[in-house]
Amino acid sequence: MALFGKNRYSRNTGAGAVAYTPKKSFGQRIKDMVLPKRKRKAVDPIAPTSFRVLRSRPYGTKYAPGLDASVSTPAPVVAVVTATPVTFTPAPMPAASVALAASGSSSGDSQKTATEAQKLKQLEETTKNIPRYLFRACSPTSGGGLKGLNTINGVFPHAFVDTNGVRLPNGGNKSIHDIPYQVTRRMAVGHLSGQRPARTDPTYSQFSSWAATLALVLQYGYSRASQGGLICVLDRYNLPKHTKVYHCPDMMKAGLCDSPYDHEYLVHGPVEGPGFKAVTVQSLLDMGLYTEIPCVQPHSARYWWGPIPQRDWESLFPAKEFSQKQVKALRNIANEFGKDFALPVLAALVTLDRRKLDKNGKFGDKDLKIFADVVDDLYIPEEYGTERSIVQPDGVYVQGYPMVAQLVGLLKQLVEYNYGRGVRARRRIEVEDLSAELGALGLPGKKSLDMGEKAGRLSTSFAFGVSDVPVAVVA
Repeated sequence: MALFGKNRYSRNTGAGAVAYTPKKSFGQRIKDMVLPKRKRKAVDPIAPTSFRVLRSRPYGTKYAPGLDASVSTPAPVVAVVTATPVTFTPAPMPAASVALAASGSSSGDSQKTATEAQKLKQLEETTKNIPRYLFRACSPTSGGGLKGLNTINGVFPHAFVDTNGVRLPNGGNKSIHDIPYQVTRRMAVGHLSGQRPARTDPTYSQFSSWAATLALVLQYGYSRASQGGLICVLDRYNLPKHTKVYHCPDMMKAGLCDSPYDHEYLVHGPVEGPGFKAVTVQSLLDMGLYTEIPCVQPHSARYWWGPIPQRDWESLFPAKEFSQKQVKALRNIANEFGKDFALPVLAALVTLDRRKLDKNGKFGDKDLKIFADVVDDLYIPEEYGTERSIVQPDGVYVQGYPMVAQLVGLLKQLVEYNYGRGVRARRRIEVEDLSAELGALGLPGKKSLDMGEKAGRLSTSFAFGVSDVPVAVVA
């Protein structure tokens, strides 16, 4: 054997010669160990377009439509037959199987394996930690521009309306549990990748897409203002009986999704009734929403399409305190969504900007009081602070979405402000101050609160929501 530079070869070229393979460098061996190509076990062939380049690109990179074209489908293998080909006639599919594939009927449960059934059961458990309120931007052109999908009265997936946009009484399935597992998987992947199968295809979409962050929705909706765009909000607790909400990362764990779109939630079934409200983007523009919160305008929204690192959130966006003028202006805009949705929409709006928080990540007393005073006429359910909170603090996905984390924190503190420790003492002081002002005006004043049992009482429930704060009235 001879060695010339880095090349080794054998002088023995006879019949018994053994080919010598050049030795790999240490660095190459490390690469082979650390960077192998992982081959996923795909139960179904997934098209190379089954991901969203816009949603999976690294933070800070721009969307390039050409990326879609760079992903090419492997050319089919063509077999050259030199002999007379043999004609093969496949056996006819049983009628029951044809009906199942065509309709995805309720017999889907029998088609699921024990593992698949367990995955679906675990998926249902995760729905307990989904935010109560979700948002969506859409227009008549969304979903391929078909009629009846996105309306001011509701959002209806493709499978629930006909070609004329009329609701189908028996459209779609009541639950994903009534659909064969593999059909549900192909349906979800197709929906997320923007595929539009034929209406007769069992994977015809029964989902609609929603988000927990209003920032993404407003930024996308801005570009749809001239097309009759809508900003929608749903209340998960007041949706139709069979309508369910699932988080894409949870669906991926269940094998129903091939990429973790962490900002996206899929709703199965129609979204309508008291749990739904939509407002046109143009009306929000006319009311000055995008002027009050310029960070959601397209030219300045640099982080809505994906998670943003905390260091970038802190360096790119200055922290702001609440302004009573701004909060009141945003309250007028939130009123467009109705009294049932005004509070969550307002809370989502004021937390789009980065706010000043203390070292524990909480809002200051001044900011909290400004917000509480603006919403003092709205009903704040006490259960917002329990396991049925407006956003589940221990379950909702906030990593990479600091504006959602701010929303969670604000609503938790609002519940504490209205129902927590110290609330009675604070309101007692407010009643004393009010009585002192009345006395200064020559109106009936008060004696010491200690004499409340002996004197008549003036109810303060109209102002503070409590009936046990005594105000003694002196004639």
